Formats: sequence, C-alpha cells, structure tokens
Amino acid sequence: MGRPEAGFTELSDTFSETRFEEDGGAVVGFASLQALASSATAAAFAAQEARGHRLEPGARVLLSGDTGLPLLWKIFGLWDVGAVPLIAPTSASPISAALTDQIDWRWNGERRVLLGEHASRIRPKDPDPAAIIHLTSGSTGAPKLAPRSIKSLLDEAARYRARYGLRAGEHALVAAPIGHSFGFGALLGLAASGATIAVPPVFNARRLARALLAGRYAAVILTAPMARLLVAAARRIDLPAISGLGLAIAGAGPVSDALSDDFVAAFGCPLGRNYGCSETGATFGEAEALPEGVIGRPFDGVRVLSPLTNQTAELVLDLGHAVLANREPPLSIWRSGDNAYRLPDGTIRLLGRRDARLKVNGRSIDGDRLANAARAAPGVTDAVTLVLQAPSAPDRDYLVLVCEGDGIAPDQLAATIAEGGGPMPHKIATLKRFPRTAAGKPDRAALGAAVISGKARRIACPAWIK
Repeated sequence: MGRPEAGFTELSDTFSETRFEEDGGAVVGFASLQALASSATAAAFAAQEARGHRLEPGARVLLSGDTGLPLLWKIFGLWDVGAVPLIAPTSASPISAALTDQIDWRWNGERRVLLGEHASRIRPKDPDPAAIIHLTSGSTGAPKLAPRSIKSLLDEAARYRARYGLRAGEHALVAAPIGHSFGFGALLGLAASGATIAVPPVFNARRLARALLAGRYAAVILTAPMARLLVAAARRIDLPAISGLGLAIAGAGPVSDALSDDFVAAFGCPLGRNYGCSETGATFGEAEALPEGVIGRPFDGVRVLSPLTNQTAELVLDLGHAVLANREPPLSIWRSGDNAYRLPDGTIRLLGRRDARLKVNGRSIDGDRLANAARAAPGVTDAVTLVLQAPSAPDRDYLVLVCEGDGIAPDQLAATIAEGGGPMPHKIATLKRFPRTAAGKPDRAALGAAVISGKARRIACPAWIK
C-alpha cells in the first residue's frame, strides 16, 4: 500500500484526543481504533495486492453496507494510506451509472474487496484532493457525488467547535447517519473537541430516549424525523428527566416550532439549528431553538454575499476555500439554490427552494407552499408534493400531496390546505411513516412508488378541491 498525503495525516490527527463508545458501553481510544483500522484495511486488501493490484494514495474506494463504528474505522484505514472513501448507501442503485465511472475499489460490508471498473486508471495529481466523497440526499433531484477537500473538513470541524461550544471529555452521541455529510461533519466537530463519542449503527428511538432522560449524554446529533420519534418514545417512558443534555443539534431538514417545543418539554434541552449541504458541509447553526425557518448566523469564516440586509434573494456564500463540486470560478462561492431573507441582526430565514416550483400540465405550481400548508394540519408530521403521470393517461400530469402522520382527518386537512391559499392537489395520500434517504429526508422516488402501487392510503378529496 502507498503512503498517505500530509493532509490525510492531519485529518486523522483531528481524532487524536477522541474516545469512542462501543455498542456494549466499553470506551476505546482513537489510537487503538486506528491501529485496528490499519490492520483490518491491510488484511482486506492483501489478496488483491498479492495479485499485483495495489491500493494507491488517491484511489477512490466505494463503501456501502456499513454504518456506525464499522464505517468509521474503514474511513480511518483508508485515510491511513491516503485513499479516498466514497460513501454510498446500499439503496444507491439509481445512481450506479454515476458511481461506476468514479470507483477504483469496492469494499462493501464484510464482503471481500473487489477491483472497481477503473482500477487501472492513473489519476492526475490534484492540488486540492478530495478527502471523502458523500452523495447528496436526492431531496432536490437525483443524488450526485459531493467531494470534500481536506481543508473543507478541517474548517468545518473548527467551526462546529467554535459555534456550539463543544468541550473535551463530554459524552456525545451521533444518531444522524455518518454516511451523510451532516452526521459526518458534526462527528468531526465533536472529535476536534476531544469528546467521547457514541456512533450507534442503527437508530433505536426508545433506547436513545431512555439514555437521554437518564442524563447519559451531554450532546446529541440528530435529524428532525429522529427528534420527532424521540419525543414520541419519551412520552411512553415513565422516567423523570435528569438534567444532562446540554446540546441537541438537528440538521438535514427543517424543524417546526411544534417539534422544537415538544423536544424541550420531553428532554429539557432546546433543539439547536443547523444548515448546510453535502457539497459544503454545515454553514449555519445555533445552539438554541430558533423560529421556524430561521437558520441563524453563518459559521465563522463563512460570508453571506446574498441576500443583503432586509432583502430576499438566493442565499449565496463564500466558504473561504474551494468547493470541489463547483465547476466554474470563483471556486469558493456556493450558490445554495435556496431563497432567503436576511434579518437586521444578520440571521437568515429560509423561504424555500428556488427550483421548488413544479410543472403540472405546463402550469407552474408552488409545491413548497402546498406542503407547508399541509404540515399545519392536525396529525400531519411531514408533507411532500409530487407530480405523477396517470397510468391510464401518461400524457397527463397530476399533483399529489403525500402526508406523513397517524389519524389525519381528511376534512381538517383539506380545510387547512385551502386556508393556505396555494394550489390544490388532484390527489391526497397518507403514510404513517415516510420512507427516507440516508440523510433522513423524504425519499421522493419511494413515495411516488407508494402512491402508484396503492401502499399509501388515498384520501377522498372533497368535491371542491378537485
């Protein structure tokens, strides 16, 4: 195996004071975990190396089928030789064509390491190499590759530590999947602070709710859907909350005022905000709860170029370092695709995606407005709008509102969306729980399939809504 670049060593050094909590509760230091990772990586690639296929610095290795600490030690092992982890969930088959051209090696779960389709290709020396490649969530289109540079990751770790006041020795749990950029960036921030970190391979709402109520963790990183499940689990646990949780960061999706209030009531800790994207990592955040839609101030080193104060425009940022996903200079400028309003105190309120308008039979529809109106209805925990084609009339579109929740009353839902003043759907469907991506966002493709197959319960629309 080759030797790592200096930057990869610096990334590993970020974890030098970190300790990790294993599933059984035992705590292991980073040095021990890194030694295990290095030996396991060498063993995994030994058979291919014996055949003359060497894992070189800069090689891209597809990791899928792993979560939690098993995924993390694979990342450490690859960094130890300067290779680049390309992390994809096992459900990434829709983008397999995009992945195929980028893969030098495949290391899936406990299966043996395989050569990728382009293992013989010599990659040119990159002055700003990727350290890790995530996939975008797919919530704003087909998932894409999102490479992150060494400097980008190191800067994000420092920004987390500065903004959230992370301290050495604190016990923290990363419930958000580290295979996605939000969970991984937060993990880096905790590591840079010297925390003791638990990274469970699966999310168990009842078990984690008990741990939080017992005061076991000082910080928790989670998504909004996870927070909602934790609140529901806590309500079924007859256990008084012990003051221990001081920081909860919710990312990878919007947080409603109702969810924020419920989380404080359940755990005695505000649900802090976080905003970013796979290509840049986290760029905004606050430890305290904020009004719905407000994401707070930019992290240190992130400049807001647009909008100006008291104006509405696309949120445009200068990250202070190259964004590897950018195609055109200046490479440090990132256009978010989100409409935003800049408040006098410098905080930002999001107003929805600039490309959120849907095309229905040639007519432009504001899908976000309809979904936001539906979320205000009793029993609705999330909502998504889709444009589908009727099997009996493939040349005609129909607008579908899909709502997540239990016990949704059709008349109340219809009345609530009518009060929103937005477009009216042709069909309404409900699911108790949305299928979600690795980032915890609604899986739009799976939702469309559920509507078409009939797995989603159809609600009869009142005559006036059609």
